[in-house]
Amino acid sequence: MANAYEMLKNPVALAAFLFTLLLPILVGFLVMRRTKTEEDFFVGGRAMDKIVVALSAVSSGRSSWLVLGLSGMAYARGVSAVWAAVGYIVAEMFQFVYMGIRLRKFSEKYNCITVPDYFEERFRDDSKIVRLVASIIIAIFLTAYVGAQFNAGAKSLSTALGLSTLTALLIAALMIIIYMVLGGFIAVAYNDVILLG
Repeated sequence: MANAYEMLKNPVALAAFLFTLLLPILVGFLVMRRTKTEEDFFVGGRAMDKIVVALSAVSSGRSSWLVLGLSGMAYARGVSAVWAAVGYIVAEMFQFVYMGIRLRKFSEKYNCITVPDYFEERFRDDSKIVRLVASIIIAIFLTAYVGAQFNAGAKSLSTALGLSTLTALLIAALMIIIYMVLGGFIAVAYNDVILLG
């Protein structure tokens, strides 16, 4: 079987591939007009359709862990890997139904944009210690999570196109950073929905 690099010599395959790479950036440009405030950038102005937000959350949750990690676990451990998926689904439902609704109501009431904003208001933290600790925890774990996502994307792209992992990483990171900076959460949510479909 020919690798993707050989297949991209076909003009139709190349056009489809480039479209897939450039579509998220186009979405970022299109929603850039809607992103005027900090609240627009981080939480979509609190005006995004619930279905789009839910699909974006599901799409983000079905990242490289599900596509590469769970399938690798299933290969290594067999059918017992289904319990990891069941646990993930139960935890996700709890987050959506219990935590998500409460967090949304409270964050709107006190005009919180980030989770550290929420903790500061919720615990009336005038010293800013809770905000600092929450920010450090988020920075550590989000850095590890995003690093793993970039690593998985780079490995997939480098394998498909015969590129070095570093080149593939730079292409993927640049594309994601551009559409995130252009459109904020709105661009991320719409791109998640498009890529989920």
